Amino acid sequence: MLGGVKSMKGEKQMIYKNITFKADPFSYDLIFDDRITLVGGDSGTGKTVLYEILEDLRLTDEYKAIKLFNYKSDNLLEAVKQCRDNFIVIDNADILIDDDIRRFINFEFSNQYMLFLRNCDGLNVSDKSFKVLKLEDNRITLEEEL
Repeated sequence: MLGGVKSMKGEKQMIYKNITFKADPFSYDLIFDDRITLVGGDSGTGKTVLYEILEDLRLTDEYKAIKLFNYKSDNLLEAVKQCRDNFIVIDNADILIDDDIRRFINFEFSNQYMLFLRNCDGLNVSDKSFKVLKLEDNRITLEEEL
């Protein structure tokens, strides 16, 4: 859903309600319930692989609002502060985001965020924010973290 969903106040809440694509042999069907999605899970559960696939996916017209950040990103705070109306993905966010970035995420409502992290301290999240990647029959989805 390009363009996003507007809230009652008129600010953009969601850039993408879902991101769907195939990466053989898998199909991804990622549904987002909140402006901030925290993708948790142990090492080796596919978070960084998803990040790498999104590097190619963002080159398409449909997903050009995706902005990716990881340990290779220079001056993360300044780079993130430039983003408006974007779907921001941060890999290894536990290590990379500080209080200034957390404040920006909390108060810059034009962006949507998918953060690969375990510690939600300092982020304004809801119970719908917590997800893990789930693989079933070669289909990968985001499921609520129990």
